[in-house]
Amino acid sequence: MTRRQRAEAARVARLVAARAWQGALVLLAVSVVTFALLAAAGGDALSELAANPMVSERALREMRRVYGLDRPAPERYALWLSDFARGRMGHSFHFHAPVSAIIWPRLARTLMLAALALALAWSVALSLGIQAARRPRSLWDRASEVLILAAASTPRIVLALAALALAVSTSLFPVGGEAEVFSPSRALPAAVVLAVPLVALFLAQTRESLRDALSEDFVRVARAKGLGERAVVLRHAMRAALNPLITIFGYSLGGVLSGSVVVETVLGWPGLGSLSVEAARHRDVPLLMAVVMLTATAVLLGNLVADILLRLNDPRLREEGDRRAAPRPRGDAAAAPTV
Repeated sequence: MTRRQRAEAARVARLVAARAWQGALVLLAVSVVTFALLAAAGGDALSELAANPMVSERALREMRRVYGLDRPAPERYALWLSDFARGRMGHSFHFHAPVSAIIWPRLARTLMLAALALALAWSVALSLGIQAARRPRSLWDRASEVLILAAASTPRIVLALAALALAVSTSLFPVGGEAEVFSPSRALPAAVVLAVPLVALFLAQTRESLRDALSEDFVRVARAKGLGERAVVLRHAMRAALNPLITIFGYSLGGVLSGSVVVETVLGWPGLGSLSVEAARHRDVPLLMAVVMLTATAVLLGNLVADILLRLNDPRLREEGDRRAAPRPRGDAAAAPTV
């Protein structure tokens, strides 16, 4: 490894450390707000038993004492935070099982769905966006405008209901249940529904960024040197257009995870989104807190990956880091004019 590579690796390590510290503060703030909102909403995991005539008020009080639900909200939060910091997510009141045993399989399914949705969205956006940027006012350009408008203006709930109606009427793909979760026919419809709004975002950004890059001087120089159009677009213009695309990648992960709540609930996908709805319905605070914290962590990791990819793609960021790391002259040398 060269000296420059070691310096860049050190800067990336410092970036990861800084993001880890910032992420810890963000997660702490998210946990405080979420727990406070749940406490302000009233009720708890045992509230449903109050309507059961077979359960006495005395029994309810005893169960709340055993589970610690009779303690003040700040004390309950302190106990939860202490356990979470030790890697213990608690026990689900609704499922009567450890939260960790419930949440990890659901998280894997949601992340698989998110990865598939992002892959579909990027495939459509890059292929159509490149053609639209190269041929302004062409059929490709007009088609991209129509697709952006349609994809951006159609709510995910409408898309999910349309996919559900298609599944029921044609039996092209199964919905609901746990069987064959990882089969393509099971995952693809939910992934497509999640991908449609992302197509609008990625396609609009790809078309505009690449169109701006193609008008730059370095692209004209590359063409003047006799490079083919494919090489000019993919090796030169596309790299210059990647920065805003990498930036929105980090933010898009949060959109996918938030959109999965609606899509998973409507299409019966057993992931993190549908689990959060079930946990909220039953006031299962330990389970819901774990879902929120894992979702926030995934978003923070997506942003960190985007920052690292930006540094790898853009030499200017590395050069800026070199200038900041370079020692500055002191004393009279700092004030001496350059000649």
